Amino acid sequence: MKTIFSLLSIFLATALNVSAHDFDGTYYVGEPNYEASLEHPWKRGFQSVEMKYTEKEYMIELTYDAAQRPMKAFPSHGAMDVVKKGSCYVFLLSNVGPNCLTNADMLLIEPGVWVVAPATQTNTAGEVSRATKSSAPSKGGKVSPVESLVREFILGKDKERVKYLCEHPAEFQAILLKAVNARYAALSTEIANTHPAPAEGMTDATLKKEILGLIQKWAVAKKWTQEVSSTYIKSTGWEDLRENGKVVGRQIVCVVIMTQNGNCKWQEYIVRQDYSSGAYGASYVFGELPGAYATACK
Repeated sequence: MKTIFSLLSIFLATALNVSAHDFDGTYYVGEPNYEASLEHPWKRGFQSVEMKYTEKEYMIELTYDAAQRPMKAFPSHGAMDVVKKGSCYVFLLSNVGPNCLTNADMLLIEPGVWVVAPATQTNTAGEVSRATKSSAPSKGGKVSPVESLVREFILGKDKERVKYLCEHPAEFQAILLKAVNARYAALSTEIANTHPAPAEGMTDATLKKEILGLIQKWAVAKKWTQEVSSTYIKSTGWEDLRENGKVVGRQIVCVVIMTQNGNCKWQEYIVRQDYSSGAYGASYVFGELPGAYATACK
């Protein structure tokens, strides 16, 4: 099975009045909610990164270490049109090297300022919340911190602006909240009513039943206002997760159909199994992918 590519989602609201040509340059690194107890591939070791955008190929390169190959990102499935319009940038990160920002979203919150792994999220109902360690998904009933929910990096061209945002958390979170809302609105406007649900992949009845139970428990834990109608597996097989060349787990993408007030939507969720001592552990819901799309109720 191929190595799973990380997701790098880059959204640009037209209200920011920023051209993709302005993406290029040196970006200084800051951590607005640094917590020493959490490990991270960067571990505060990088002071700046280089970013380059190639419009002809709709590709972003992010160089975090001159000795390593840059991370490359291209528009993800269904996102090419919005990238061309410049209203919303959504990329899939590949060519991952050591110490990179694996499985991290990257969000533009203002001209020249990006946030890696933003902890502010929008759920399927369009409600925005700020995730914390205590609200991280659980594995086997035990709550375990998930770095992508609670550890953020600011990348900014202006070092003083980066420092200011790190030192003023309330203002930083307000700006981030606005950007997350713009991201959700852009995607919903462009593709919510025209994005068909993907075809079913794996037809493992036992695994499908297990995933339905996991999603239902997730919905209760997250206090969904929607009802879980059904689930199925989009992936055709498990995809390996690797760190420094070693398998650390595997994941599949599943589709969840939810109902509210007589309307139905579908959304993709990631289900994972960690690998340890020569065996895969129990399945658990790792998180949701951006976007909930209208679909016919069955």
